[in-house]
Parts: sequence; C-alpha cells; structure tokens
Amino acid sequence: MFGAEILLRRWFYWVSREDLKEQPYPQTMFTFREMFASLAPFFTFREMFTSLAPFVTAAVVIVLSPFVKEHIPSAVSTYLVSMYEKWLSRFSTPQVTLVIEEKGDLKVRNQIYDAARAYLRTLISKSTKPKRFKVNKVGTQNESAIDIVENEDVIDISNGIRLNWKLYAVKEVGHVDVDRYFELSCDKGFENEVLESYLPDIVDRYERNQNDDKVVKLYTRDGSYGNSVGVDRDGDWNYVIFKHPITFEKLAMDPKQKEMLINDLDRFIGRKDLYKNVGKAWKRGYLLYGPPGTGKSSLIAAMANHLKFNIYDLNLSCRYSDEDLRSILLSTTNRSILVIEDIDCGAVLDDKRREFDSFTLSGLLNIIDGLWSSCGDERIIVFTTNHKDRLDPALLRPGRMDVHVHMSYCTIDGFKLLAANYLKILCDHQLYRQIEGLLKNVEVTPAKIAEQLLEGGGTDVVLQGVVKFLEQKEREKAEAAKLKERLKSAAIDVDAEGLVKFLKQKKLENAKAAEAEQLLSSVDTDVDVEELVKFLKQKKLEENPNES
Repeated sequence: MFGAEILLRRWFYWVSREDLKEQPYPQTMFTFREMFASLAPFFTFREMFTSLAPFVTAAVVIVLSPFVKEHIPSAVSTYLVSMYEKWLSRFSTPQVTLVIEEKGDLKVRNQIYDAARAYLRTLISKSTKPKRFKVNKVGTQNESAIDIVENEDVIDISNGIRLNWKLYAVKEVGHVDVDRYFELSCDKGFENEVLESYLPDIVDRYERNQNDDKVVKLYTRDGSYGNSVGVDRDGDWNYVIFKHPITFEKLAMDPKQKEMLINDLDRFIGRKDLYKNVGKAWKRGYLLYGPPGTGKSSLIAAMANHLKFNIYDLNLSCRYSDEDLRSILLSTTNRSILVIEDIDCGAVLDDKRREFDSFTLSGLLNIIDGLWSSCGDERIIVFTTNHKDRLDPALLRPGRMDVHVHMSYCTIDGFKLLAANYLKILCDHQLYRQIEGLLKNVEVTPAKIAEQLLEGGGTDVVLQGVVKFLEQKEREKAEAAKLKERLKSAAIDVDAEGLVKFLKQKKLENAKAAEAEQLLSSVDTDVDVEELVKFLKQKKLEENPNES
C-alpha cells in the first residue's frame, strides 16, 4: 500500500496546482507521464499496479454496479467478474521460480537443461523473437542458427500458463568455467503441472529429435588442467558440427573386417534389454591399432556417422588426475564415442612411475570398466595405438577393449576401393594385377596411396604413377635387405643400440620427424654405406683401443 499512497499523493499534488488548471488536456496528460516516470526508479509497473489494484477494483464496482444491475443478466455479470479477477491475478499472484542448472554437483550434464536450451532455440525461431537474441552461421551450415542470450526474458504459453524463461551465466573469481542455469517462473499453483507435464514433454521431444535427425558433433576440451593458479580443473567441452564425409562404404579396409565391425556395432545398439538383464553397463570398447596412416581416425569418423553418435576427443597428454578423468566421463552424454588416441604415448601408464597429479592406470581402468563406467548408456570407448605390444595387458582384456581391430597396410581390396572413390573406377583395370603383385611385396599405408591417387593427368596416367611409386618402394626394400645381409655377414660386432641411433639420425635428416618411427621400423631409408662403415669402425676402436 505504500506505493499506492505515494502515487495518490503525487496525483493530488499535480491536479491541485493552480498553474495547471488552465492547461489544455494534452499538457495534463504529459504531466501524468512525468509523474509515472518520476516513480519508475522506485517501483516497477507490476508493483504500482498491484498496489493500485484495490482502488481500481473499488472504482469499477462503484461506477458500474448500477449499470450492471439494470442491463446485464446475473450469469453474464458473474462471468465478466471472474474474467476480470483472472486478468487481475496476473499482476497480484505470487510467482514460483525453478532453477535448472547446466551441471549437477558431480559435473554431470543436466538433461533438462539441454532439452530446454534446444526447445527455446526452436521457440524463438518459430515464434515472436525476444528483444535480444544471437544469430550465428559457420561455413558448413546451410542456415543461420538462432540462440537465446543471457539475462533476456523468453515467454512461452502452455495450456494457458504463462511461463518466463531466463538464462544466467556466472563466472566465479579465479575459475575458467562459466556456470549456466535457467530460471523458469510461473504463477504459484501451476508448479506441479510444470514439473509433471511441461518439462517432461520438453525432454521427450528433445530425445525424439536427437534420435530421429541427429547432427553429429565433435567435442574437445577447452579447459587447461594442472596446478596453474587461476585455472579451473573442470574445464568444459566445446564442439563443432562434424561433417566428415567418410562412411563404411568409402573406408579402405579389409572387407571381412569391415563387415564384422558393422555387425558388431549394430548388435550393440539393439541389445539394451540384454545388457540390462545380465547386469552389464551398456557400453563397448574398441582398440584400433596399426601403423600411422592406416585409417584409424577415418574409421572412428565412419563409426560416428553410422551410429549418429557424438565424438568426444580426449587428449591424454594433458595432466589429468583420476578425479579429472571421472569428471570427464560424467560430463559426456549418452549415445557418444569417447576417443582416446595414442594411448601408448599419451602418458606413463604405470602407477609406480607416474608423475605428480597425473592419472593412474587403475584410475583409467575404473572409468573403462569400474563402477563409474555404469554412469550412462550407449557409450563407446575407442582407443588407438601404433604399438599394441606396449600396452598393459590389463587394458586389453574383454570388458575394457572388447574388439581389437588391426588397421593394416593397403591391400588390393583397399586399393580398389580408393581407386573407386578417387578415380571413379568401378571395374577392373589392366594395371590392377601388376599393382596387386607389388602391394604383396611392399608395405604402404592407404594414406600414401591416396596421395598418389590425387595426382592429376587422367586415370591411366595416375595408375601408372602408382605403379612407379610401388616399384620404387620395392627397390628400396631390396636395398635395405642387402644392407642387412652385409651387416650380418660382416666380421664386425654390431652395436645394435648405436646402429639404431645412427639410423634415427639419418632419418631425421632425410624425412619428417612424424615419419621417423615408421621408417625406422621398416629400415626403409637411404643409408650412406661409407658413413655406416666408418661408424662401425669407430665403435670397434672404442671397444678395443689396443687394436689401433
């Protein structure tokens, strides 16, 4: 009532002023606007209207009562009064506010938050826009994307209930992460309907859309981990729309192995009830191993496109602790693929030799096959490595890495598929038999073959270039074999460790650092024999100085 008293006193003051009595009507209306403007800093419109509601109601009753009794039937007047009271209750009924956080206490994503975010994007795209909203379009998108912004009211009407959404973002001092949450407000008395009907409908719609027409997303971490001051250890996932064109049909790998993998993925998706009945977490682990360039990353992309699963790319070279790994697992969504590449070199998987604040082997095993692995459904974990023999046997057993997929060097079947993709060759070519014989004798990755197929000049010219490339590889292999025989038959004690260091040095001089390990393993490099002999003689003199 305090607001009404001030407003009435102001009004009496304005109407009692002698200098305004002779003013024309528009000027008087202007002074009323001034009067309300002067109260704006102290009261909102809702507060002023709520305070004046009893006076407005009394005025309506006093003025209209005689007219209503004489000319309007009682049934109609009762209906009009009820409608008026309902309209007036919008300004006087207390509000109830629901807080919907993006993440829970353990950094688990809140499905209601994700569903509400998607629903509000659709709402403002198809209906009246709020005063402020975001518009974004990246190069891979066909249409502009509309999104809500913080601290902006978004109004929704559902079953006659007026609902007010507002997004907030709070960043604590010394933290990188931003805590986001929605506030959903409605009139008191409707909160049960919101909880039991409105919000469940939004979640159901969100799940149907996710399953029917899902856009695959590639997530990566944007938070730094470690002991740095001012760095939030929880980090956050950022994503881009994943539009990799690879499919299983275009993937160059052994046809039987490809068919086995597709069938295994399809069986996994269709066995929800079986996993539940036998008491197992609905997840599957895959180990992809083989030399660099054999298509491990392409296979992961094909799996994501086949299943319509999001990809979460986790880089273990960051200093994650066991707690970090647990939080990361909980922050991923259902129907997703968690990718841990180069598991053999991402960290030292030895509890006794681990660095301070880094994760342990037992911690990694716990998120794969421990109690925390059951926090979610339809999860796939993919590990990749160039050296399967370096992994701890505890990682390789079923239940952790259920399926082991060897990504081998290019075969004739893989080459034909690459030729169909790059050169549109759908039938046999006269050079295929020669290429098949060469592929049996040399080890070449599909990535290297793909580089050769990108050369221009027509189909025959490109295939002839492939033949020359493979013949060169065959000659290099023969030269390497001869060198091995000479070293084996030489009357010199060969220092294996020193020889490896020598070859590594030559490799770093003649090849890219990324290819050094692969070249060393195949001894497929140009070696200066004279320098090698000098090196071996020097090693012999160091071991037997008396012979000099």
